[in-house]
Amino acid sequence: MRNSPLKLKNIDYILSAFVLSFFLSCNGENSQTKKNQSIIPEVREMKAHQAKVFLTYIDSIVKLPDTKFNDAGIRFLNKRFLSELPLGIHDSIKEGNRKDIFIQYYQNNETYLEVGSGIIFLIPETITDSLVVADFTDYFGHIKTEKPLIGITAQPLPVHIRVSSHREIKLTFKNNENRDQAGVTTVEVLNLNKERNE
Repeated sequence: MRNSPLKLKNIDYILSAFVLSFFLSCNGENSQTKKNQSIIPEVREMKAHQAKVFLTYIDSIVKLPDTKFNDAGIRFLNKRFLSELPLGIHDSIKEGNRKDIFIQYYQNNETYLEVGSGIIFLIPETITDSLVVADFTDYFGHIKTEKPLIGITAQPLPVHIRVSSHREIKLTFKNNENRDQAGVTTVEVLNLNKERNE
């Protein structure tokens, strides 16, 4: 009989330890969940910040003078934005990071073409989700209205925003019922031939 109170105390200690460990484990999972939930708004804020910086970057590209609207001008501008944006010049030999915004400059030497030169920006999925058509129209102005030359297509046709007498932004975007909320996949800054557009 003397052992039975001792056994009861041992059982009390074991039960207390079990209950205490149960509550601690529940509290630990809850704090982990709260931590994960607090990370989600930070990621959204970071993506939104990147989208705003990208719009500022495109605005800087649009405002480049004709003499700097080339590879050298882009590289110089990229140095200013490299700490904020994942920028990468397209290189057909090297494979780049899929999270980079790929940039490619091209030039048309034929004066009869409407576009003299342009810069293409391929937007990665990580930014596409937070960069929508409405961001561009809010920043740069209204979409240029054009009559479609073809009927309904599975992929929406690109839209153009005229930003100056000789510069235009062309947007390609994901399919969405509300075009303003469609994620932008490609941005092209077009330098129009002045002779043809006067």
